[in-house]
Amino acid sequence: MLLQEYQRFALECTLVVGKMPEDAPNFNLEKFLPKLVKFVNDNKAVHKTKDDTVSLRLSKVETEEKYISLLFQYADKNAADPSFSHTETGKTRTVYKEAGEGISVSAHLIINRKPTGELFNTYHDAVLEEVPGISRSVIEAGLTHILSECAVEEFEREDAKKPIKCRPKISLRHNGSAKLNDLLKNGTINGFVAVKTRVDNSLDEEGELKVADERLVLKVKRSRGEKALALINKAKDKIKDRQYSKLQIRYKGDNKRSSTLDVGVREENIAEKMFAKSSQIDVDEPIAQCQEIIHTKLKSKMVLILNRMIEEND
Repeated sequence: MLLQEYQRFALECTLVVGKMPEDAPNFNLEKFLPKLVKFVNDNKAVHKTKDDTVSLRLSKVETEEKYISLLFQYADKNAADPSFSHTETGKTRTVYKEAGEGISVSAHLIINRKPTGELFNTYHDAVLEEVPGISRSVIEAGLTHILSECAVEEFEREDAKKPIKCRPKISLRHNGSAKLNDLLKNGTINGFVAVKTRVDNSLDEEGELKVADERLVLKVKRSRGEKALALINKAKDKIKDRQYSKLQIRYKGDNKRSSTLDVGVREENIAEKMFAKSSQIDVDEPIAQCQEIIHTKLKSKMVLILNRMIEEND
């Protein structure tokens, strides 16, 4: 997916502060935030993977009374050099990476400093800028690694002879905040994929060739609303009889973005099923593919989404 200069999409999430090991005392955001800020300011907040060819850098942190704004930069040395083509002549040029460089993108993450509730004091509403390469799992792994280098503490365990080291563990979960019924009012379906995972997976006597899953592609007329829901229920019932376990719905929202919605064949009342909510953001100033500073106008609109989430949860 190519990033647009004046447009982004924001995913509603929940940031969860866990702990490693499990019997360690709870961590909270405010406890390790000063250490994280210092680590970022010292330019040490980086997580390298794939033999150091890929890096996720937490390059900026801004703290305010209610929010924390993070800017991540993702770089891949193995990614192909970018090319540009003239739309009239077709003439193409390629920009070549220099030594040590990788193709890079950035993503903003805005976090509510106040936990979602007294019983969930390690849960925080958050909004993530959706950018290819910087997935929720990439940020989870990156933040957890960075905190393992700057926020390690110790605790006493009854059966241990010396203090045990512990550290925060970060999870970034998408919020199920959009009902399927509502999605179908504002978007269309254009096909299904039925998935069967419990299969006789051996294709040869030696067991060297195995089937991981079976997929059946179903074509349908582009539909929305009640007609689309009826087709989903009809497809779900049909593939259930054939021992398929999951239906993947090819969906396109009114913002023209395509996505896949998963429904279990045994799920009931799927019209009420909740899916991750993604909102389109338009700004009047260009957003770089890899921002060096936090984009003020993009951040402001992500904060508006975050405030709406907070109001809905109160």
